[in-house]
Order: sequence, then C-alpha cells, then structure tokens
Amino acid sequence: MIRTLITAGLLAVTFPLAAQAQGLDLTVEGVRNDQGAILVLVFDQAEAFDQLDYLNAVDYAEIPARAGTVSHRFPNLTTGPYAVFLFHDENSDQDLNYSATSLLEGVGATGAPGSEDDPSFEEAAVPPGPVTVTLHYDG
Repeated sequence: MIRTLITAGLLAVTFPLAAQAQGLDLTVEGVRNDQGAILVLVFDQAEAFDQLDYLNAVDYAEIPARAGTVSHRFPNLTTGPYAVFLFHDENSDQDLNYSATSLLEGVGATGAPGSEDDPSFEEAAVPPGPVTVTLHYDG
C-alpha cells in the first residue's frame, strides 16, 4: 500500500515536470519557396510582442526556407506563455519587405489566422509544447 502511494506521488510530480521541460516545438506551414530563411521571434512579455521589439525577444531563430513546412525546436523555452512572430525573409536582407499597398514577404504569428490579423500578446500566447504558425502572403 505504501509503495503504491509513493509510486503514485512520484508519477504526479514527474509528469508535470516532463511537460514543463519539453520546450516550444514550432512548425511553420505554408512556406511558398526555398529562398531565404524563416526569421522567428519568440516573446514572453506583452509589451515587447505588441511592439515587435526584437531586442527584447526571449529567443530567435533563422530556419532555412523549404517549400511547404519547416520546424524548429526551442528546448529552453519551458515556462511560457510565449507569443511567436515570424516572417519569410525571401531575399535574406533581415527585413520584412513591403510595397505601398502590400507585404512582399510572408508573415505569421500565433493567434493570427490571416495576414491582416494583429493579435495582442494575450491572443497570441501559447504554452510550451507543439505550436503551428501558418505563413500568409499577399497576392
């Protein structure tokens, strides 16, 4: 009986710790071509995300572009919540390019089902674990 209680207690403690330790596993869908890279900013502060203040991002990644789907693991992002903003830097200039009327490169964010959506941190916040963001391109 005591052995059963100890085992149950250890399982109760171990499973939440394992879930917390999994990190953020990002999948980016809808990459239109193999040019450039997907630039990813991860934020854990509302003000930094809402202003896209890259200097205060909690993590950053450049994922080589591949038409279709790409993935990246952020193993150290285990507490959350996090909000993700990303764009497809097709010409590798480290800048989101746009014309007077539209974006020239794809964008995406957690909590943003379309290219016109501009979610707040609260709307975009996700816990550690698997998260999928879809890139949206104008025209």
